[in-house]
Amino acid sequence: MEFASLILAPLSQSSPLQVRVSRRRPVLSGVAALLLTLSAGAQAADAQLKPVAEPAAELSARYPLETLNSVETANRALADVADAKAEVEARDLEQRRVCYEKFFVNHCLDAAKEQRRLAMKTIRPVDITANAFLRKERADERDRALEVHAAQQPAEAAQKAQDQNAKELSNADKVKQGAAKEKEVAANTRKHLGEADKRVAEHDAREQKARQDAAAKASQRAANAAAFEKKAQESAERQRQVAANKAAKAKDLASKKAAETGVPAAPVTPPATTTPASAP
Repeated sequence: MEFASLILAPLSQSSPLQVRVSRRRPVLSGVAALLLTLSAGAQAADAQLKPVAEPAAELSARYPLETLNSVETANRALADVADAKAEVEARDLEQRRVCYEKFFVNHCLDAAKEQRRLAMKTIRPVDITANAFLRKERADERDRALEVHAAQQPAEAAQKAQDQNAKELSNADKVKQGAAKEKEVAANTRKHLGEADKRVAEHDAREQKARQDAAAKASQRAANAAAFEKKAQESAERQRQVAANKAAKAKDLASKKAAETGVPAAPVTPPATTTPASAP
């Protein structure tokens, strides 16, 4: 656009350059027309672009720095800062895309870069102030928490000491209960062992008594058998004696009778003796 203005500017009649330009006028007129066309197209494209600085200006107007004095406002401002930065980047990208359609590309890119820098510079105070407030608020919150913690430490220490004492008493009670339990188990063990020994001893005593009773009964049976045998022998002896006495008496009686009658007496047969029964 500027180059076209220079080309189309009127020159002095006496200037030698006018003669040269007049000789090249057909060529220069074509170039000027082309530049005018490009300039008109660029101006039309520029008219459709949204200003890069607009999101930054709106953000700065919406959040004066003195209003960033609460956590809610600061957090909302930081969210809008992120949106404004994204919008500036999007508009800057579109601006640079249009620059490549212009004749003076570098000049256009430099201008777009400057617009972006100024927009980000406008956003930065809001960003810095909101973050600084939140950092200070977090530091204050930590300080308040430390103060509360420091104030609670004596009570916590007393509670910890009380809990420790209760824990030690509980452990001591558990140890005592464990010792009593072990003592009870040992007593029960000894009791059970004593009962077992007692049962074994009683069993052995019963076995020994049974053997003694069996031996006594066997001895008694032997004594009874011997006594029975003795009685049987004595009974047999008495029977022989009685039979002998009867035989002697019968012989004497027969002798007397024969003497009286003169008839010889018949021989007397001694009675048979009974054999005693065997002992059981």
